[in-house]
Amino acid sequence: MKRHFDDELRNIKEKVFRMGLLVLEAIKESTDALFERDSSKAQNVIRRDQEINLQEIEIDEVGHELIALYQPAASDLRLITMVLKITNDLERMGDQAVNIAEKAMILNQEPPVKSSQDLPRVVETVLKMVRDALDAFMDEDAAKAKTILEADDIIDRFNDQLYEEVQNIIEKKPGSTRAGVSLIMVSHNLERVGDLATNIAEDVIYVNRGVDVRHHIRERRADA
Repeated sequence: MKRHFDDELRNIKEKVFRMGLLVLEAIKESTDALFERDSSKAQNVIRRDQEINLQEIEIDEVGHELIALYQPAASDLRLITMVLKITNDLERMGDQAVNIAEKAMILNQEPPVKSSQDLPRVVETVLKMVRDALDAFMDEDAAKAKTILEADDIIDRFNDQLYEEVQNIIEKKPGSTRAGVSLIMVSHNLERVGDLATNIAEDVIYVNRGVDVRHHIRERRADA
């Protein structure tokens, strides 16, 4: 019985990982749509969002079935609970990818807003955070998860800087308002993806070390 349950746990983790890869692809394609000014890629992200939603529903059903069938002990129950939370975070990341795709379609119709902020580098940082969060989850690696918490601060600073810069651009060139607001929203969407990757990292640390590091409690992060 225990061996079968362990097999089921591995299967559900693999389902989460596959869902995560779909989300990664959606985030990359939505940002590529922006950088390449290719609205067909944006439309593809929007069209495939339902696939991510269906994955969440499937994993949620399997997770609740495992709880009902096996009534797992504390450690296994925490793991299944984490799986259900992570799939929700991944689904929300997929929603952010759709938001980016929609803003890309607007920006692709407007003259580019030139900013000194390195948006492609931020995208790479966010993608790495999501990849590392998935790896930390699969490997139950709290040390890798902790590095994600540190990267989140970089995204937050960038978002603040871009907001101020674009606001100044809009004040000087009112005709760039639509594009400027859309760019700020893309930055906000990327920040939210970073926050959601951080949620996953925090759950990995909690399940593996029993330390609650939510709400940016730096003293407790240092002890994690």
